Amino acid sequence: MRVLSLLLVSVLLLGACGGDDKGDLVAFCELAEEGVGMRPAEGEVELAQLDSLEDTAPLDIREAVTTVANASREIDEIEDLQELFNRAFALEEAVADARQEIRTYAQHHCL
Repeated sequence: MRVLSLLLVSVLLLGACGGDDKGDLVAFCELAEEGVGMRPAEGEVELAQLDSLEDTAPLDIREAVTTVANASREIDEIEDLQELFNRAFALEEAVADARQEIRTYAQHHCL
């Protein structure tokens, strides 16, 4: 019985600690409607807004949001190899495509 109790507690703790982060569509839409990510970030406030946009982005748009956010980050803050490549060789095109993807997503999912 004690083992079963410990197992149950472990499962509950793992579930409470995270799992799949699905984002927050309402918060994402609010930031997208304010135009966050549609222009280069200037200053700490806009960088923080980009971080919030990335944190709240639903999974199916998060990659595009990360591309836009990484365009404003310092190179040593970018972890993904594809994003580093984009930053080095195809930044303008990658960001333009990502911004368009965010606009389209917001038009279809934000009311």
